Amino acid sequence: MTAQTSKVVLSLDAKEVDSLKDGVNFKKNPSDGKCYIIYKSSGGFKACKNQCKHQGGVFIKDIEDLDSRTVKCTKHNWKLNISSMKYVNPPDSFQQDELGKMSERHILFSR
Repeated sequence: MTAQTSKVVLSLDAKEVDSLKDGVNFKKNPSDGKCYIIYKSSGGFKACKNQCKHQGGVFIKDIEDLDSRTVKCTKHNWKLNISSMKYVNPPDSFQQDELGKMSERHILFSR
């Protein structure tokens, strides 16, 4: 069995963290170009890769989502509730892998 390691995949300074709006936020790592989704709520932050588990499509803001919790895949319109990391369309399909908890400045990804 291989030991788990943590790797910083996105670093935000305090000003960038303060600028995150409640709900869904899209961020790109400037050093490698990889994209992530950060969900901000009163309970803290959640983050995941901006990549659908179904067939690897990219997520975009779901214009039908009034609560700013859901994103939609550009390939097949699958929907992911970022607050729960569960796919809601189709229901009961996948759960998105959440990146490690976000501290004040970093999102840590364990693999």
